[in-house]
Amino acid sequence: MLTLLKLFGTFFEIGLFGFGGGYVIIPLIQEHLVKNNWMSIEEFLNLIAIAEVTPGSISINSATYVGYKVYGFIGSIVATLGVVTPSLLIGLSVAAFFKNGTGDTQQNILKFLSPAVIGLILGSGFTIGFTNITTLINLLTFIIVLLLLIFTDVNPMVIIIVTALIGIVFG
Repeated sequence: MLTLLKLFGTFFEIGLFGFGGGYVIIPLIQEHLVKNNWMSIEEFLNLIAIAEVTPGSISINSATYVGYKVYGFIGSIVATLGVVTPSLLIGLSVAAFFKNGTGDTQQNILKFLSPAVIGLILGSGFTIGFTNITTLINLLTFIIVLLLLIFTDVNPMVIIIVTALIGIVFG
């Protein structure tokens, strides 16, 4: 029972402070999973890869996977409920506030939250990058993909398929 409460509380906290979702939430998930010894850093990176390619948000997919790993089917339900409950509560509260609030207040809130979200995304990118870029071919692939994304209109799906093929050939 204690594990289920800890699982719910951990993912409730992740859901509560994961403003911006997606990549912003990755450092929060990493910190809690490694701190609680639920996963090694290598397992965490595999988790993020799986959460990325499966439908749904990273936070929900991660919660479901970790919950299942820690406590089976019930754990997956508890962790998933833990991560979505804050969004539900905050969404209802914000809806009431924005209904009665002024446009200036709303714009000021978003103006100050946006840089924080960008910083969290960059931080998770560095964490994942430094852990995964371990060979020259990985570094070259990273640089080429970055340049392609910045300077061309190449479809990201094409990049994903090509880099998967590179992984098969050089992996």
